[in-house]
Amino acid sequence: MNPFPIHAYTDNYIWALVDTHSGIFDCIDPGDGEPVLSFAQNHQLKLRSILITHHHQDHIGGVGQLIKCFPSCAVYGPKDSRIPFITNPVKKNDLIQIGENQFKVLFNPGHTSTHISYYEINKGWLFCGDTLFSGGCGRVFDGTAEELHQSLLLFKNLPPATKVFCAHEYTLENLRFAQTVEPDNQSIRDYTAKLEKQPEQCTLPSTIAIEQEINPFFRTDKPSVIEFSKYHGASTSDSLDVFKTLRMTKNNFK
Repeated sequence: MNPFPIHAYTDNYIWALVDTHSGIFDCIDPGDGEPVLSFAQNHQLKLRSILITHHHQDHIGGVGQLIKCFPSCAVYGPKDSRIPFITNPVKKNDLIQIGENQFKVLFNPGHTSTHISYYEINKGWLFCGDTLFSGGCGRVFDGTAEELHQSLLLFKNLPPATKVFCAHEYTLENLRFAQTVEPDNQSIRDYTAKLEKQPEQCTLPSTIAIEQEINPFFRTDKPSVIEFSKYHGASTSDSLDVFKTLRMTKNNFK
């Protein structure tokens, strides 16, 4: 079964990975326990493990409730005092086997200082929390812009077919900004039109290949993106300078 999005709050996704043969499932970033418990009850499943990408409350807020209901549940996450309940701390390049899935832990700080992602190396699934969004990227909180820039370069170089499962439904909003950066980018226009026509609310997963065509934060080496950034204050065409200007401009975009 492909990852299933459990909706939480107004725009969060808690991704569920279901082992239909054994009646168990795993989930990523449960900021709210109730929708996960409802999912488990409706499908008669038991929760085997929780994977955490970073410490923000909308990603960990449901963990306590879930481990009370499923006390044998393992909790994976970065070593960070702000994340309680971790039973299995993980670090960069660790390989963890959970059922039939084998995840490589990627270290991608920037949004937060200890942010990690989980890359399923056989299926090509990337669970990237709030570092990469379709058409955009996360804001800088307790990480740095330099770290976030490097993290996006890491993702950009993953196999193009990699499926991107981020933790929020921000795609169409991000594409509005992307169109202001590159108004002549036909790929952005076509992808926006495609998403607006589809009946499903969920625009994910994206792929690395798609992001390379539509995401300005992946396209800091493109002349049109460099030109936009220089108009908005970038002093050079250096990728980091362009990235910082894009991120600052996006912070104020309405």
